[in-house]
Amino acid sequence: MTGFILFGSILAVLLATIIWAAIRAGEDTGASLGAAERRDAAIEALRDLELEYRTGKLGEDEYQATRARLERAAIDARDAAAGNAAATGPAKASAPEPPEPAASPRPCPECAASLTGDEAFCPTCGIDLTPPA
Repeated sequence: MTGFILFGSILAVLLATIIWAAIRAGEDTGASLGAAERRDAAIEALRDLELEYRTGKLGEDEYQATRARLERAAIDARDAAAGNAAATGPAKASAPEPPEPAASPRPCPECAASLTGDEAFCPTCGIDLTPPA
């Protein structure tokens, strides 16, 4: 038991030292990302934010403020990526994607909460909504 505590302590000190050294060196992983990666990261963060809001972990004010900031970051990264693409040459024209069909609301089979149809889990009770394989 003492060996596990000692090992855990050494591991914690090592991890803290590595993190401290990275902070002191001024390494910022976000600055090294390209425009497309920043855009993708902002879109992923928006998806995570939506889940946090739907499950009740965020209040309306915090949700709206964070969403506006992330949308601005995604738009800025998209524009930067478009600027880079224009500088490197003509981009291939692609047909616009058709809009997704609106999901019809349906009730959760467990708690009857209103669902939009694209959830994998109920945001209210957490039941798995994926069809069995």
